[in-house]
Amino acid sequence: MSETARLDITVAAGSDVGSVREHNEDHVLVGDLDGAQVLDLVDPWHAEADRGPLMVVCDGMGGVEGGEVASELAAHAIWREMKATSATRDPEVFARLLRRATRVANHDVQAMAKREPGLRGMGTTVSAAGIVGDRLVVATVGDSRAYVLRGGELVQVTQDQSLSSALLAAGHDQEQADRAGSAILQALGVGEDVEPSLSIIELRRGDRIMLCSDGLHGLVGDPAIALLMSEPHSVAESVNLLVTAARAAGGTDNITAVVADVAGDRLVAPKSDDDMPRFREFDPQKEGDPALTSTSYVARRLAARIGLPTSSIPPSIPVTGQHPALRSRIGIRVPATALPLDDVDGPARQHLRGGRLAWWWYIVIGAVACILAWVAGGS
Repeated sequence: MSETARLDITVAAGSDVGSVREHNEDHVLVGDLDGAQVLDLVDPWHAEADRGPLMVVCDGMGGVEGGEVASELAAHAIWREMKATSATRDPEVFARLLRRATRVANHDVQAMAKREPGLRGMGTTVSAAGIVGDRLVVATVGDSRAYVLRGGELVQVTQDQSLSSALLAAGHDQEQADRAGSAILQALGVGEDVEPSLSIIELRRGDRIMLCSDGLHGLVGDPAIALLMSEPHSVAESVNLLVTAARAAGGTDNITAVVADVAGDRLVAPKSDDDMPRFREFDPQKEGDPALTSTSYVARRLAARIGLPTSSIPPSIPVTGQHPALRSRIGIRVPATALPLDDVDGPARQHLRGGRLAWWWYIVIGAVACILAWVAGGS
């Protein structure tokens, strides 16, 4: 691989409300880091790039009033932070930057929820990915996923932060895991801090990458996903087929997918039929080979919080030490954020556009309520 070679990449994305929900609480964002702009992806985007695109899929929760706000705000916060970073050829540095951006997004979503009473409790899952050299780097919170298709074989390169996944890892059977439903162990925006899982995967020429929400992978099995992602389908055709398949399977949730083809001299061809992608989680507390593990220390820590057996792991979320420590509990200096309200129309946008009552109106309403209660009590 030549470190100066450019990446040949084609990306398509799509998001669909599904067959049951009234509003789409998913949000997808693909940004060109070289050009520092968000791509509209009405048509597939093809480029020879140095940094490649940043791809983000968020699955919001918190109802009509919050889910779509949380997912859009998180995606744009991650993009804002990563767009402002300098280019790097070190995937571990990029992973730390992506981790920091995800934690800043967590702060932004929680801050918005505190400011807007109607948005309390909102949150979102996230899978955010970029390509550095010949490595795919993914940050995950919750159960949105990333896959790599190589030679017709589909490999999940993230690990779900879900109750069902934790139960399986702890030795429970599939039936018990299925009863856990779609409960997740962590969501962005719900707590003071968040700990994203970081995956670093070696890419090969001809690989096809997909990020998706659980509205897709929860309804369409891996064999079908592999078939619909494979040639001769283009990336745009794959996105359309995957969304259609999830709708045909019931469409019980919003459905979102980003599919990307990677090629170019930067990547080497697969070395053999056994040269398959592997899930490798990166531990930002370590350097080099010891930092990569085939098991998820983040998932084990989250499982420990709900009492499932796990190895002894420190409970803290350490600051990387490479970036300015936040002034809040997690130590990142967070810039002021303005949520773009004009991109998507919907109940949450209307709620925020409507503004808030002036503080003195709350006093007036409270006083009137007290007077009415006193009159009713006297009578």
